[in-house]
Amino acid sequence: MTQPTLFVCALCKFPAAESGAGDSPGGQHLIDQLTDRLKGEITLQPVRCMAACDRACNAALSAPGKLTFIFNDLSPRQSAHDLAEFCRQYAAAANGKVPYGLRSPAIKQSTAYVLPPLLSEPAPIPIA
Repeated sequence: MTQPTLFVCALCKFPAAESGAGDSPGGQHLIDQLTDRLKGEITLQPVRCMAACDRACNAALSAPGKLTFIFNDLSPRQSAHDLAEFCRQYAAAANGKVPYGLRSPAIKQSTAYVLPPLLSEPAPIPIA
């Protein structure tokens, strides 16, 4: 089974409520915390932009044959623990569907979209 990948925007800024964070962006701060918490269980893939700057910090969790979760408004300082735990739950779930009641309040609040799994092969298009 393919390991899930967590994409995190490295350029997301700290929210105004968390300002004064130093030189690194909030997204990079979140990535640094996740690196320690995921310990190779989940592939962590920094990306340069997820085009939702007004809803930073942003992340997406995906794996072949599983749902894709897109997260917005993650706190760079406080989301790493909950996000890492959700990644482990997702990896253990056959189709990536973590029961809603098992998700932390932070994950419930930051889940922006849930997308269906991609098909392994595209369906043929009938020609009339």
